[in-house]
Formats: sequence, structure tokens, C-alpha cells
Amino acid sequence: MNFLDTVLEKIKQSKQKYLTTDQIMRLCGLNIGFDRRALDMAINELCRKDKLVRTARNKYTLSANAGALKGRVIGTGRGYVFVRPEDSEVDDIFVPEKETNGAIHDDLVLVKIDTPKGSRRNNFNSKAQSKSGKIIKIVERSLTTAVGIYSYSGGGNIVTPDDKRFCDVIFISPDKTMGALPNSKVVVKITDYPSSVTMARGEIIEVLGDAGDPKIATISLARSFGLSEKFPDQVLSEAKNVKTTITKKDLENRTDFRNQLVITIDGADAKDFDDAISLKMDKEDFILSVHIADVSNYVKEGSEIDKEAFRRGTSVYFPDLVIPMLPEVLSNNICSLRPDEDRLTLSVVMRVDVKGKVVDYKITKGVIKSCFRMTYDQVTKIFNGDKVEREKCKNVVPMLEDMRKLAKILINLRNKEGNLDFDLPEVQIDVDEKGRTTCVRRKPRNDSDKLIEQFMVLTNQVVAKHFDKLKLPFVYRVHESPTPEKLTAFADYASGLGLKFFADSETVRPKDFQKILFETANEPYHDALSKVMLRSMQKAVYYEKDLGHFGLALRNYCHFTSPIRRYPDLIIHRIISYYLAGALTDQKITELEGKVSAASEQSSLTERNADDAERTVDDQKKAEFMANKIGEVFDASVSGVSETGIFVELENTVEGLIYREYLPADRYYYDEKRMSLIGKNNQFKIGDKVKVKLIQVDIITRHIDFTIYDEKELKNI
Repeated sequence: MNFLDTVLEKIKQSKQKYLTTDQIMRLCGLNIGFDRRALDMAINELCRKDKLVRTARNKYTLSANAGALKGRVIGTGRGYVFVRPEDSEVDDIFVPEKETNGAIHDDLVLVKIDTPKGSRRNNFNSKAQSKSGKIIKIVERSLTTAVGIYSYSGGGNIVTPDDKRFCDVIFISPDKTMGALPNSKVVVKITDYPSSVTMARGEIIEVLGDAGDPKIATISLARSFGLSEKFPDQVLSEAKNVKTTITKKDLENRTDFRNQLVITIDGADAKDFDDAISLKMDKEDFILSVHIADVSNYVKEGSEIDKEAFRRGTSVYFPDLVIPMLPEVLSNNICSLRPDEDRLTLSVVMRVDVKGKVVDYKITKGVIKSCFRMTYDQVTKIFNGDKVEREKCKNVVPMLEDMRKLAKILINLRNKEGNLDFDLPEVQIDVDEKGRTTCVRRKPRNDSDKLIEQFMVLTNQVVAKHFDKLKLPFVYRVHESPTPEKLTAFADYASGLGLKFFADSETVRPKDFQKILFETANEPYHDALSKVMLRSMQKAVYYEKDLGHFGLALRNYCHFTSPIRRYPDLIIHRIISYYLAGALTDQKITELEGKVSAASEQSSLTERNADDAERTVDDQKKAEFMANKIGEVFDASVSGVSETGIFVELENTVEGLIYREYLPADRYYYDEKRMSLIGKNNQFKIGDKVKVKLIQVDIITRHIDFTIYDEKELKNI
């Protein structure tokens, strides 16, 4: 036991709740002098790690004794805040404005829960009553910058943050404006945080542009998530020096696939092609080759490009902007599997039988020359019998038909194994050259999309299984089974629909959920049920152990097929390259274990941040699109229910809120188990079809408000 642990253990053993430094010293049997300095350092470190709490009278107590929990601040923009504890079993804690201790939205804090009158202690694990408390320590400031609109008022230069949960305004010194013009969107570095007596202060570090420009709105939101389309100078300099030609030496120890019919299938606007496919028949067996860009050949371990890719973790895609993980000279050039150009790959060649089982495979370094750059729309037209497209691509049509046949076999096999295909609509947002939203619609999902999806899933499964058997350091894609709480919530909802769902977290299988999806496929509430089911699932993460993928019903799974845009794929490509070259020494394996763990954690965080950013920008574009449609009437379905009102989703995927006061007059109560608002004469539950009228759009907050449309309005016109 080290000195720090010894001190903490002695404090835990003490019968006294609050201790001075001298009392702790006596507990530890220490002497004045050097030991006092060592103890002071140990106590400070324990306070820093939130094991101890320092009181106003300079005494120390265990965090648990202080009734303290660690959690994230959830700002409200109204002075008071909530703290969401890290312990998911504890409800959010209300903190009045005078007890926030200068904490702001997203800060990591210690909050002391108030002891209710008549109660001797707090029960942290009880959700029976809401709790209030006060913030006693700011553990970590999360926000170091803010995005907002610059202006000048009589009191001086100010920035009004886009996120009102931070503060109302930030004061900017006249010499810290970077020449920003009024109504400019800017990024502010926070130098002084707001308190009950002082306002926030900062300095402008980037001027983005006019606040009314839709493109600037997207960039502003990207900055609010810590994302930048700009790369550091040293990264760009290093990228320029990457060799962009392929020599004979590069082809050594590589399988040559250049004589095969290899194609890419991507979206029409794609520029980085990191996967290519080829298929040939051997009697009844399918020989499927999946070729993935060998990015690790160009992004060397420990290079500036690699460090920046690790930091970014993933590429981020907005309707009018892409923030890539790698500089464009790599992602859109030498690493992209462009047609009629030699490209280096990591390839997986699989023999798949008529039942969809992989009976043999090979993982190898390769070189390809793609023959066709195809789009999903183009392949869909071919599958639908379009004569023009079939004639234009006559050399590849037979292979596409075989691919379609194999994809259907794989889908049937995965369905038998319990794969959960929620088949929920994705949004397609079209913008013009100025970034203005021109159309919001459901993105079609055709056989061409499913074809690529099935081949990539199969490849990821094969690679994960191979390296799990080898027990080498690796990054896996893990999706664990639902928690008991989420299972219970879903069972309650299903029961409200008259469905039977009995499962516990120990025995639940993907097939239990799949059965309900299949049984309700033709029911009007099917999409709503799928959404609730999806919310009951845990979030997939990256992890250094292969714990399986519940949603895909797979024992082994990883992400191998997108190294241009995902860091986990890049690092496992690097590991595979070391393995194929026989370069995995004991020392290298030990070194990689730490890197795999760090990459798993970082990639999970950056993926979550990217998802949130993409969702927020989509909401921004949807709000812009709906802003000139006030008063219009739409068909919608109820997508969510809360105490406040009901959320509705239009056919084009736009979502908005109908507050209670805009529902038909009634006395409603919220049934959380059935996710319903129930009144004497009216009831609203997820999946219900309703007709709504748009009454308000706030582009800044991205809030869209509807009211239930009264047919009488039409008659009175």
C-alpha cells in the first residue's frame, strides 16, 4: 500500500467525521518536519482526486461523509442549474443560483446533497424523491471557449453566447476584439468565469463571419463542439511530404488484384473512397474480396498526422461541410481508392457458401486498380432494370447481380441469428451553394445500400474473429445487452401496446427484440416501437476486449473498413500490418496494449461528440428550412411524450414540440411507463397519427413548435 492509500485508509478507520491535519498526522503516526510536508502533499492530492473534501474551517472529511457526489452541471439559462451525477442510479440534483459556487454548464463538480428535515442521512441510491444541493467544488472546467455574436453596447464590447446555459454575456476588452464587426459570429477564449458578483470576461480568438450566413451558422456550431476544419500547420506540412506515387518497392509482399473487376459504390457527393469490392463465382461458392485503403502505410505511428487523427477520432459530416480526420491531400488523394489508379490496400478475400457461411478467408496486403466508381443511385437503377444504366455498365452488371444475391443470403442468415434491423428513416438535407437548406426528406435505403452494408459487416466480423483468436492487442466494436432498468422500461411500454415481452438482463437475446419487430412490421406504431426499442439499447463503444455486438447478434465485431474517417480502423490496420510483417515482438505488443486502450476511450468520446454535433447541425438546417412555413398544416406522428407536452415528427423527419396548452383542453397526467399523456377525453401516446400546424420556429435555439390542428379552422375560412 502506498503512502496516499495509507493516509486515506487511516481516515476511513477514524471514528471522527471531520479531522484537522494534526489529527490525521497522529492517526498516521507521523512526526513534525518532513513528514508534515509529505502529509500536506498527500492530503492535497486526495482532495484533488475528490477522495477528501476540505471544509470552510480547514478540516477534512471523506467525500461520502460530506454527502458529496461528482457530476456534470446541466445549465438552464435561468440562474439555477442541475447536476447529473456520474452514478446513473441517482436522479439529477437541483442547485439554486446562490449555491452554484460559480459553476457553469458542463463543469464537472462535487455537489453536496441537502439533508431533508427529519432525516439523518441521504440515501444516494433512492429515486423516491428529487434532491437539491449545493456545489462545493469545481473539479474541472469543461468550457474554455464559447461561440457567440459580437456587439457593442453602452457598457462596452460584449459577446452574447449562442448557448445561454453558459451565461448571458461575456465582456471583451477593447484590445481583445480581433477587429470583429458588430453582428459577427466569434469564438471567445474565457479568461474569467461568471459568478454571482462578476460577469464573464474573455478575448476573441477567431472571427467566423456574419451571423446571418447559413454556412457561418454551421461553422459556429462545429466550434461549439470543439471541431475545426483547419489542420495545424505542422500536420499540413507533414501531409504535403507524404509520397503520392506508388513504386515497385511499395508492391513487394502484396497480392496483386489489378487484373480483377474491382468497383467502388458510394454516395454521389463522396470524395474519399476507402472501400472497394469484387466478386466472382466458384461453382456455387461466392469469392468476395473487400479491399480497404491501406491508410496506415501513409500515416505513420507517432507522426503529427497520426496525433491529430487520434485527437479528432473521426470525420464529421454536415450537410454543407465536412470536417475530415485526415488532411485532404491524403483522404481525397493517395488514400482514396479512385478509379483507374493503382492503390495500396488491406484486403480480405472470403469464400462464402450458399448459406452465407464464410468457409475460408485470407487477410493480405494488396494493390488494386478500381474499374468503376459507382453511386448508390446508379446501382439502384441497374437493379430496377434501367436500360440506359445497364448498357453503360454492362461489364459490371453480372457481378452486381451476383452481389445482390449474396447480400440477400447474408441478410437472411443474420436475421436467423437475431440481427436487429430497426430500419428507421435517416434524413437527407440538401443545401445550395450558399449553405441554405433547399430540401429535407427521408433518405431512401435501397438494395445498393444494403449490399455494401452487408459486405462491410461480414468483413468486420471476420477480422475481429481472427484477431480475437490470436489474443493480440486490438480495438473492438462492443455493444452490450440492455441494462435491467432499460429492459423494464421497454417491457412496460410494450405491455401498454398489448405486446408480451419477458426478458431479464441475464438471459435477454437479440431474438427477443427481433421477434417483436417482425410481429409488428405492419402495425401503424411500428416505427415508434422501433425508436423506443432503440432507446432501450446501450450505446456501442470501442473497447480493447471483444465482448460482442448485441444489436448485430455477433460474437465478434470490430471496425476495419473505414480507416480514412475512423481512428479505430486506422490503429487496427497498423496492428494487422505489424502482424503480417512478423513485427509483433513482445515489446511491441506491450506498447500496443496501452495505445489500444487509449484509442478505444478517445474514439468512443470523439464519436459521441461527432454524433451530437451532426444531430445539432441537422436540427439547425431543419429549423432554417421550416422558418418560412409558419401557419402550414402537416401530417405527423407522436415521437415522444413528456410532462411538458408531446413531440411530433413530420414525414420529412422534422421534429417539434406541442406544449400542453396547445393540446385539446383537458386534464392530462403523464404516464411514464406507457409514455402517454392521458386526459379525460383525449390521449396521446408514441406512434399516434396527428395533424399539426406550425406556429413558431426559433432558428437560434433550433426549437420548432406546433399546435394540434383543429379541423374547424378550415371550415371557418
